[in-house]
Amino acid sequence: MKNLLSIPIPKVGEFFETLLCNAHVTIETIVSSDTPEPKLYKQPHDEAVLLIEGEAALEINGKTILLKAGDFLHIPAHTPHKVSKTKNGTRWLAIHSKEPLC
Repeated sequence: MKNLLSIPIPKVGEFFETLLCNAHVTIETIVSSDTPEPKLYKQPHDEAVLLIEGEAALEINGKTILLKAGDFLHIPAHTPHKVSKTKNGTRWLAIHSKEPLC
């Protein structure tokens, strides 16, 4: 058992920890500082994120999407996206599907 709210906040960037990984799905928790790494992601699989705590801004296909605690977002495979801004201590749950599950 793991308490996702007890993971320390990094001073800079983001902390990633895999919670579950199998042939079909990877689930990870992410804890963000107020200076996220401006990395552009374009993954070969779908990703869904749930913002557990905090606030974040994501840039997806040139548009900014603002997320707050409780917001859930599906990011289709091959969609360019990056985290442009986060509130210190923002906590996420990310689900990466490796193949269609529905």
